[in-house]
Amino acid sequence: MLRVLQATCLAAIAAALLAPPCAAGPFRIMGHDTASMAQGGSQGAWGRGLGAIYSNPALLVDLDRGFVLDFFVVQPFLDTDLMTRPANADIPITFYDSDVGIEGENLDRPLPTAELRNPRADNTVDQPLTFLGIGIAHDLGIEDFMLGLALRVPTDGLAAVKACYPDEREQYFSNTVHFTRFGEWSQVLSLLFGLAYRPLDWLSVGASVEGALNIGATIDMFIPEASVQDYALVNTDFDAETTARAVVGFNFRPWDFLSISVIWRDRRYTRVEADAVLSLWNYHEAGDETQPKRVKQRHLLALDFEPMEVSLALGGKWRGAWADLTVSWNHWADYLDAHHERGQYTAVSDPAAQGESLSQFAFSDTFSVAFGMGYEYLDGFSAQVGFAYRPTPVPAQVGRTSYLDEDLFAATVGHRFDFTLWDQRLRAELALQFWKMIDATVHKDPALIKDEFPDEARTVIGGQLMPEAEGLQTNNPGFPGFSFGGWALHCAVTLAYLF
Repeated sequence: MLRVLQATCLAAIAAALLAPPCAAGPFRIMGHDTASMAQGGSQGAWGRGLGAIYSNPALLVDLDRGFVLDFFVVQPFLDTDLMTRPANADIPITFYDSDVGIEGENLDRPLPTAELRNPRADNTVDQPLTFLGIGIAHDLGIEDFMLGLALRVPTDGLAAVKACYPDEREQYFSNTVHFTRFGEWSQVLSLLFGLAYRPLDWLSVGASVEGALNIGATIDMFIPEASVQDYALVNTDFDAETTARAVVGFNFRPWDFLSISVIWRDRRYTRVEADAVLSLWNYHEAGDETQPKRVKQRHLLALDFEPMEVSLALGGKWRGAWADLTVSWNHWADYLDAHHERGQYTAVSDPAAQGESLSQFAFSDTFSVAFGMGYEYLDGFSAQVGFAYRPTPVPAQVGRTSYLDEDLFAATVGHRFDFTLWDQRLRAELALQFWKMIDATVHKDPALIKDEFPDEARTVIGGQLMPEAEGLQTNNPGFPGFSFGGWALHCAVTLAYLF
């Protein structure tokens, strides 16, 4: 009980600390502005909007000076259908009479299935997300130079962040399985800042940063009466260290009709370290010398991981038409889940016994593709279409973990209107994206699932064998398997005032 109370306090503190600016949400996939969204979520070869701060900061020099307002709507429709569990897989109430978890190092004791806070249930993701954006591009009066700044703010608050376990430990919380890359995005304030310069007619360079935070928190708790679980004295101490994810881009244009770019993006995640010190009144350690009971715990989170990426972009122009192809290498092998763990180390019931087979459960590096093309059919009026493919880095989830993810495909359309009103240059843009996650079915391998009520379990009193422990009993919400998939619609609207 004390452990549960302590963990609850830590979670509340960590959630409160996440309100300051950090970069996350759906923008990495859908694009950081309307122009990017209209052409597959990226602009790697030709700069048409402030989303270039992320896609390729070297393209900022292509932009018009201006002030930009954006509105984004993200509507996912993703479903998970959990397979029916075998009745003999439930943890019986007699588990409380066993010695499981008392001897050895097995501290993650399950609850009897009937006493779980939430019953095992399908996961449906259909909550719409909306964001407001503001940005500016300005050359500060310097030739062949451009500065860009973009801010994205969720409309329902500064931060909404959720962590979950990918294995049987989620039984204590939501008791379902969760999507990894797509659909269950955090909602946090996002800030990007970039600079670009063109030293030669055929070369431009740029660099940008995404704001992020590393957060440290300490909770010092004193419990005057151990039998009273809803009262404690607490002091807290926390600090937040600003960090930045760097993006560097180079753009080469040997001829006016050809554009070649190379872009590098560092990996990013929000690191949260929470230490807890717990003291109990009149609760002493056993031994020759009396020592007051003091416990220290450390909780480490890695929220909203985004991989390091290297992109190569190729673009062409001809008579008012243009095309932009970007291929990116994504270093997902470095993936950390929300609890700062790598999937291969929790995917099997006994990692030490699996040896080299752990590699089959590691996340894989991927190559993603974004393609866009457009045509200016009238002066100031242009239409765009795009396509994107983002393969999954997630291996087959036949073991303990349930990282829900599959290949993603997108089709995009957009339109731009440049016009003059009261002698002022204005711009309006609209973009729509349709994303599809390939449907998939997962069947768990029982040999790789942790048996939470081991066959050799004995009673605490009398040391008797427990016949009900025979076979596999587990509260892993992904066992014995599940099907998942779905789609999402993204929309962006931009209004710009051009200087």
